[in-house]
Amino acid sequence: MVRELRQKLHATSAKVESSALQLVYPLDSRPVQLIFRGLQVVKEKRALLRDVSGVVKPGELLAVMGPSGCGKTTLLNCLSGRVGLDGGEIWLNRERLTKRWRRRICYVQQQDVFFPDLTLRQTLEYQARLRLPDTFSHSQKMQCVDHIIEVLDLAACQDTIIGDYTKRGLSGGEKKRTSIACELLTNPSLMLLDEPTSGLDSHSAQALISRLKKYAEQEGKSIVVTVHQPSSRMFHSFSKILLLSRGQVAYYGPTANIGRFFSTIGLTLLPHYNPADFILEQIKGPEEVRERIVAAARNARQGPDCPPELRPEYNPSQHPLCDHLIHYHEHHIGHNVKEDEGRTLWLDTQSHASSSASSADDDYAWQWPTSFWSQFKVLSERNFQEARPRMLSRLNWLQTIALGLLAGLLWLRLPRTEAALHDIQGWMFFSTTYWMLFAHFGALSSFPPEREVINKERLSGSYRLSAYYLAKMVGELPLTITLPAVYHIISYPMLGFHSPAVFVTLLAFLLLNTIVAQSVGFFVGACCLDLQVSITASALYTLATQLLGGYLATAVPPWLAWARYASMVHYAYQNMQILEFGVGEPITCSQPSKFQECRNATTIPVSAILESQGGARGSGLPLWANTAVLLAFLVIFRTLGYLKRDKCSKKGEGCCQFFPGRFSFQDHVPKPLDAAILINRTISYDYFY
Repeated sequence: MVRELRQKLHATSAKVESSALQLVYPLDSRPVQLIFRGLQVVKEKRALLRDVSGVVKPGELLAVMGPSGCGKTTLLNCLSGRVGLDGGEIWLNRERLTKRWRRRICYVQQQDVFFPDLTLRQTLEYQARLRLPDTFSHSQKMQCVDHIIEVLDLAACQDTIIGDYTKRGLSGGEKKRTSIACELLTNPSLMLLDEPTSGLDSHSAQALISRLKKYAEQEGKSIVVTVHQPSSRMFHSFSKILLLSRGQVAYYGPTANIGRFFSTIGLTLLPHYNPADFILEQIKGPEEVRERIVAAARNARQGPDCPPELRPEYNPSQHPLCDHLIHYHEHHIGHNVKEDEGRTLWLDTQSHASSSASSADDDYAWQWPTSFWSQFKVLSERNFQEARPRMLSRLNWLQTIALGLLAGLLWLRLPRTEAALHDIQGWMFFSTTYWMLFAHFGALSSFPPEREVINKERLSGSYRLSAYYLAKMVGELPLTITLPAVYHIISYPMLGFHSPAVFVTLLAFLLLNTIVAQSVGFFVGACCLDLQVSITASALYTLATQLLGGYLATAVPPWLAWARYASMVHYAYQNMQILEFGVGEPITCSQPSKFQECRNATTIPVSAILESQGGARGSGLPLWANTAVLLAFLVIFRTLGYLKRDKCSKKGEGCCQFFPGRFSFQDHVPKPLDAAILINRTISYDYFY
């Protein structure tokens, strides 16, 4: 019987408008009934939400309205689990909201946040490869992308970069549709959209809301949108209205009943007047009128017309949604489902829901759509694509080539004599410190542009933080070492030194120092809230490490001599001297010479050169020890940077603003029964035309 019912449901879905573009979507999507009751949010002794309640059933489009600052976005943040509650409860079917639900909740933010240098198609492809499970083949994922692009009418701009305020790219409407496309890829059960019509013209805004309405009705989705001041036609497209005023409910109920509600308190809606304009004018009017509206809304929630789901005695975990789903299919799909068959299907589909509900919230098999290795590969590729225009820009290429030529000309064909020793050391120190600064401050500036994107994707449960962090290091590694290598290839041969072994080894240590400096930049960027603060802290550290590097100051006071061992320049600069003067052609003594070793020799030993840099006799470390310290710098600062970001992601601290806000879901062990799962539904996207 259950099998027959599934076949009937599948056949019914196939009948939805023969002209529709259809895609057999392998992802299960359970219809979700959203219930929120008595929500309270207080911040700095100010109530952002006070006793806010509502219900959104499958197939309904709820509009949250109100003036600016009334709590619309705060409510969406609560419903998505991104802001903790100071009171109240949120239910999705039979379960309280937990982070297990985050991948089934689509949240389209008001600001369209993307990597600006990626094209629209690249953006969607990376989203599909990250958020669609590994059970999908690559061709299936690309098929989903092609279909989404087609139905959202994005084919003409799919190869256009996203763009930002510095470079031209997609229009505002195209960016908004791209945001929605990224979320539709996962076939979410619940959609939350924060002012999706903001920045759109009236026609585009109305078309978007109409498509969302049709999508909700035909696919059984629960959709919540915030709007500021919709047109009259758009207003009547909403199933329900939740009107907020200073964080309180001023009206909740069907859109068609709002005129009658206001008339009961002596506020009459004139004919042919936009209801949205009317209600906003009333709640922004005199304080006495506003309080009367809020009081009437409070009384309505205690009256007979109040939905039973909002009554205190109603326990969602003890009330099945089966009857509502049966009614939904009878009304919208046109197929009569017998009640006993529906209940059989309900119980049968709970076996899957029960097993996942009883598992821990951090069960990776449920939480992550793809494996760590898949996430690492995709994120590495995306980081490379995103960072390449920034790190290997034409300006950086020009700067590197010009600097390499300038350094080569300045230190052109230096003789291997004691008189030229200081100049040879000058090239080494300049090369070490310049690329240290370049990599360090480049790492600082790389996080702010991508912070909001990573924050959005992490909150939607797209991938692990560890996969992102490792992929960022690996994906940007070729870009990090390219420019220093080009500089070295240009400038070093111009000095007149021709030892291939020394050339290659010096290049290796120059690149190692560059990567170490980048690691320190990652750590400082994670620890500092503000970019200006991180720049100031970095300037202090990098200047100190240069002063203690051994070239600028050779007579360091004994009480400060220990500080040089905290300088990464000290180790890199020593390594370059050990290689150049110990392995390469030796430096010949001058007559007279400042080195005592020249009394009985014609060349200066490398140990004497290192001692002249301010070190006591025998205090210098050998090549392998300096290298080990640099590698320790690399590992320690990379690890600390990851731990700092991991701490911020778990606690939601504003310390690095990598995951701002209180990232706390309601801790609750889910009930074993959940909403019915409609297996292998055929999804029609024609309503997005």
